[in-house]
Formats: sequence, C-alpha cells, structure tokens
Amino acid sequence: MGLREGLAMDRPFVVSAADGTRERLVVEADLRARGRQQALSPAETGYLVVCGSPGAVLGEAIETVWTDMPEPRVRAGRSLADPSPSGEVAMADRADDRDGLRLDVLHVPLGPVLAHWPAGLRLDLAVQGDVVQSAGVALVDTASGSFWDEPWRVGGEGDAERRRAASHLDSVARLLHVAGWAGAALRAADLRDAALGRVPDDALLRRFVPFARRVGRSRVLRWMTRGLGVLSADEAERHGAGGPAVRRPGDVKERLDGWLFEIGRALERSGPADEGPRGPVGAASGQALAALLPALVEGADLAAARLIVASLDPDLADG
Repeated sequence: MGLREGLAMDRPFVVSAADGTRERLVVEADLRARGRQQALSPAETGYLVVCGSPGAVLGEAIETVWTDMPEPRVRAGRSLADPSPSGEVAMADRADDRDGLRLDVLHVPLGPVLAHWPAGLRLDLAVQGDVVQSAGVALVDTASGSFWDEPWRVGGEGDAERRRAASHLDSVARLLHVAGWAGAALRAADLRDAALGRVPDDALLRRFVPFARRVGRSRVLRWMTRGLGVLSADEAERHGAGGPAVRRPGDVKERLDGWLFEIGRALERSGPADEGPRGPVGAASGQALAALLPALVEGADLAAARLIVASLDPDLADG
C-alpha cells in the first residue's frame, strides 16, 4: 500500500445507525486518542466504520456508499444485511425561480449517509441554483430507547444531569463541525466524553465555562447563523417537540445558546430533571423535531440547510 492509500485508510468515514450512539462515541474517542480525524466524505477514504445495527433502508444506503468507495477498502462494524445496492440519480426539470427565470430544479437528498448528520434522517430537497424550494423528510432508521435517555429510563437519576450535558455537547460538536470550526467541535467532543466519564462536576464546569464563552461570543458564528431556521415555541409545541427547542425559540444561534445555557445548568445539577435532554422520555421528540425541518429549510441555501438541521439535531432513537 502506498503513502496516499495509507493516509486515506487512516481517516475512516463513520456512519451511525439510530441505535449506534454508544458505539459512535467509542469510535470518536478512540480516533481522537490516536490523533486521527474522521473523513468528511466517503470519497476521501477506503475505510468505513458502521456503528450500531442499521435497518434495511439505511443498510441499503450504506451498501451503496461502500460500493462506491475507492479501493483498497476496509469495513468495520456489525455485519449488514445484504440488500441489493441501488442508487438514484438526481434528475433535473425546470421551474420558475423567484425572479421569474426558468432554472433547473435538482432533486437532491441530504443524508442519510453524511458526515456529522443525525442518524437515520434523510431530507429530500428540490433545489434551484443553491436555494431549497421545497423539502420532505424521511426517517429511514429509528430505534426505541435513546442512549441519552438511559438514566431516566433505568432510574439512574444521579447520572441524569451529566448525561444531559453530554447530549447537548454532542449536538454542539456536530453543529460546530458543520459550521467549519473543527477545533471548537473537537473541544466540545472532549467535554462530552468528560461528562460521560468521572471528571468531577466542578472541574468539568471550570473547563466548560471558557469554552462556552468563546463559542457564545463568536462574531463569525453569529454572522453565519443569524436569522436561519427561525422557530417559534408555539410551532415547536404544536408538533410535539420538547427540550431546548421549546425553551429557547428563535434562530440557529438562539438554539446553540440554549444548548450552552442548559449544559451549564446541568453541570450545576439544576437542569429540568423531569424530562430527558430532548423532552419527555419516550415521547418521540426527535421525530417531532425532524417534522419541523421542511418548513425551516425552505428558502435557505444548502449550507444554511445543514446548519439548520444541526441546530435541531433530532435523535430518532428517542421514541
């Protein structure tokens, strides 16, 4: 194997099923411990890591990606079902844009196999230029019982607020990766793993406070996210969503600030202990959040759409 192939194999492309959060966290922590990074695209590498047990639809999408990855290839994780690989080619037709011009309409799926993307989610977009004209949502993989809700489900109340903090830090890491701030994203992931470990609350809070201050005050991040995906508390509640999306309505930046605020509260052991990180445990709040996405991404460009998705980060295993 040459140097180029060796470097590619050193950057795995990581895909998680809806039930694969625990395995994904282990993989991510191991990569950071080894000083390795994840590939942002399957085209960058021949190394695929699958976390959890994908259902048939997600398994088929993973198989298609695997078939298209460059040689030499290695795949790690639980064995997949053997669906018949299939890929859909985006087809263009024409429609009027907002200026009355006739532009190609491209039908573009976002997900379900995408870096730093909610497991099991696919958005089907109709795009003119780079602007989303309409969108539909498909839940291609779900699970019953989120990793993040475990303390509430099994009665481990002593760990509940640490798990809440870790859940929000995981979402913050995903959003920062999508925003292109990799250094801060890795810092969020380090804090997430510390929250899941045995670092004392006071020590963890001392590490979190300067991170939250830096992220919260970032002018570039505010400029990137201002006015994107504005969601009202009434609309979130009408769809059955809960958690920070209801308590901190507004745009992408407001939701990020809400996560940071709730992480601090959780580390101080003063979070809303009567519900899990995304809302009442077992209420399928993740699916409710996913249902909000089509209206929020319409009119946005593709980059903004990804930020909007990351700012809600629906967990499709919380049903």
